[in-house]
Parts: sequence; C-alpha cells; structure tokens
Amino acid sequence: MGILNSLVVGSAPLMPKFMIGKIASVYVAGDKLEDGLKLAKKLNSKGFSATLDLLGEEVTNRKQTNLVRNSYCDLFDGIANWGIDCNVSLKLTALGLKIDEELCWDNLSVVLDKAKEYNNFIRLDMENSEVTDSTIEMCKRAQKYYPKCGTVLQAYMKRTLDDIDLLKSHNTNIRLCKGAYKESEDIAYQDYQEIRNNYMESAEKMMDNGIYIGLATHDNWLIEELEKLIEKKAYKKNMYEFQALSGVPIDKILEKLINEGHKVRYYIPYGPEWYAYSLRRMRENPDIWKDTLKAFFFRSKHRK
Repeated sequence: MGILNSLVVGSAPLMPKFMIGKIASVYVAGDKLEDGLKLAKKLNSKGFSATLDLLGEEVTNRKQTNLVRNSYCDLFDGIANWGIDCNVSLKLTALGLKIDEELCWDNLSVVLDKAKEYNNFIRLDMENSEVTDSTIEMCKRAQKYYPKCGTVLQAYMKRTLDDIDLLKSHNTNIRLCKGAYKESEDIAYQDYQEIRNNYMESAEKMMDNGIYIGLATHDNWLIEELEKLIEKKAYKKNMYEFQALSGVPIDKILEKLINEGHKVRYYIPYGPEWYAYSLRRMRENPDIWKDTLKAFFFRSKHRK
C-alpha cells in the first residue's frame, strides 16, 4: 500500500461522520428503504433496471440475523408496492453464514419464499475468499429451492474458471465483476491486465455454456471488448446485461449501451449501515478513494 493510501485509510475513522457521509452519498442512496426505492424508480424512468443492496456488515449475533432477514423481506414488499423494475442483492454473512450454515439457510429460505411470492430475482453476493466455497454451495442449494436466484464470480480470483463449472446449469445466472476484496497473490491475480484477461476468458466460457451473465464493470476497455465478444458469439440480448454501481460517472457509456439495445442495470446501495460500509470499502480497497474523489466532483447525472 502506498504512503498516500495508508494515510487516507488510517485517517478515515478519525474523520467527522458527516464528512464520510458526503463521500458515501456519491454511491449510497440513503439511510432508508424509501431512499433506495426512490432512486430505483428514477433510474427506471431513464431506461435502467435496478438492484437494491441493503448495506450491512457480517452479523455475529444469531438474533440479529432475524432482523436482517426481515429487512430483506421488507425490501421485496417495497419493490412490489412501488411497481419498479428492481431485484435484490443479499449478503449471506448478514444471514449468519459464518455463525452456522443451517441458520443461514433457515433465514435465506424465508427470503427466497418472499422472492417467490413476487416472482422476483435474488442475487447472493460474493464476499471474500473465506466464504467462496460456502457461498457457491448455498447458491446451488437455493437454486433447487427457488430457481430465480444466482451469485457472483470475481475475475481476479484464479479459481473463477473452475467455479463456472460448479455453477453451470440450465438456469444459471452469474454476475461477473473484477473483485473488490484484498486477496493474496496466491489465489488472486494482482496485475490489472491479468484481471481483465481473466474477466474476458470467464465471460466467454459463460457464453459457451449458455449462462445468463451480469457483466458488471466500469472499465471502458472491458465494455468495448465485451461488445465485440457478444457480436462474435451472436449472444442473445436476453442472455446478458451490463451492470454498474450507482454514482460511478460513466453516464455516456451506459447511455450508449442502452441506445445500442443492451440492457443496463444499476446497483444501488442503501441502508443505515452506510458508515461501516464506507470504512470497510476503504480498508479492503485503498485505491477506491481515488474513484470516489473523481465521482464526487463529476457527479453522475443519472442520480439527479
């Protein structure tokens, strides 16, 4: 970690909360569910689909997992009541994955029942390498219970091509991203172009296996290469979508994708845990402050 990065990450917990809030507001819709729903509706009106991501840290208390479970159920109710084009991203550690996998499943099955009630989709987010195997296994179990769910694979992980084989089936839906957690060079690529290359190789393998892909990236080089790959493979438009984090200032690129007939989805973080989320993201990826600073001064017009 560079000296400047170390200073930023080390001083972040000492910054006034309102200052961290200003930074978080670039990406986070707000504290409340209504804040997330309002932004999702606004993005729908501009032609974008949405995913709402309830912010939260790993839960270590069994009773607390029940509260998180109920919040996810409220989220599905809210989406249905507002009539918006939006699905849900869920973190398994918030439902007790690290406490007890059966506890996690008990909570997850309740949320899956709620998703099924509204015929909506649910994404089981991928976290750090400590829970990669358990997340994949939980996803496979969940798909048997309710098929309209999927997970995430990260292109910087050296195992990703093999993980595609673990997940592929007739109804697989995988979000492919670069990866945001700090992982060792033993298990994760560190070189920027190596990560890009593995992203493209993973995307091609998913297409060869008929997998629905959420192409999550803000990298213009990757987006251009993915468009070429889609054309080369004649991959059907109902088998993929491009995805971006709300607040990242790549408006023109995303508008171009929509105008070319591609589906584009915004991920929208919200919730009262925005402060812990912001500090964690800075610890896990010290370079993120540079992107945040850029986004702060060049605000995405899609959020206005």
